[in-house]
Amino acid sequence: MSNNLIFRRRSGRLAGSLAAIALIAGFTAAPASAAPGPVYIALGDSYAAGTGGGQYVGPPPHLPQQCLQTAAAYPTVRGAALNLGCFGATTTDVTAVAKLYAPALATASVVTVTVGGNDVDTGRVAVACTVPAAADCSSALYNTLAVKLRQLPGKIKDMVSTLKSVAPDARIVLTGYPRLFTVSAALTAQQALTAKSMNTAADLLNATIALSALTNGVGFVGVTERFAGHGIGSADPWIVAPAGLCNQAVNCSPSAADAFHPTAAGYSGGYAEALKAARIP
Repeated sequence: MSNNLIFRRRSGRLAGSLAAIALIAGFTAAPASAAPGPVYIALGDSYAAGTGGGQYVGPPPHLPQQCLQTAAAYPTVRGAALNLGCFGATTTDVTAVAKLYAPALATASVVTVTVGGNDVDTGRVAVACTVPAAADCSSALYNTLAVKLRQLPGKIKDMVSTLKSVAPDARIVLTGYPRLFTVSAALTAQQALTAKSMNTAADLLNATIALSALTNGVGFVGVTERFAGHGIGSADPWIVAPAGLCNQAVNCSPSAADAFHPTAAGYSGGYAEALKAARIP
């Protein structure tokens, strides 16, 4: 989930970087963990990368710098041996990264994936529905829910098929996304109406991912309940908000790319705790 303009630019860079690396040098697998216990590897988009969680850190070897990973990323909190999450990634990008990191994934016993938001243009919805003078919110929601969401199950099926082939011994788990807003008195009537529409869109996206996980024989962990009461508009928000909607001391960021992503508290209290409760890894 990302600012649409930034998403389009960086998604193109991600695809180009992957192609160039594959042709020139290939991906070098990170050394497998020698420690006992499960070998956990994470893939996905900015939510797996930890975007919004604080200062950016360098990604694993050969992943582009614009992956916008942070130390607050839930895979890091949960002790992942390798976090391959990247800002702007789609299911197709996850498939490409999985193939290029196949030697590392062959050692994995647990693989989590947070992806799907960019496939259905949730970034465009976030901008269109919250930024003044942006594109029409209704048309953006229609594009996401009536057009692109219908295509997502097939894309997830193809991605999971690849993951099963490169990580044959791994427990594969897809995760969902939080509702971005908590409807409260802190929002105007119009903002509350928009928030309800966006939360409904998040619910439909999560339902699609959950059903796709079931259909393809992999796990699913939702985070909606963990984030309940912590959306934009709440007294204790765990989502970075854009200018005009954020609390300077809690959920503002100088980086526009961070907007509509979890804060460090969201990654630890939301995603990491949901995975812990599900005994993953």
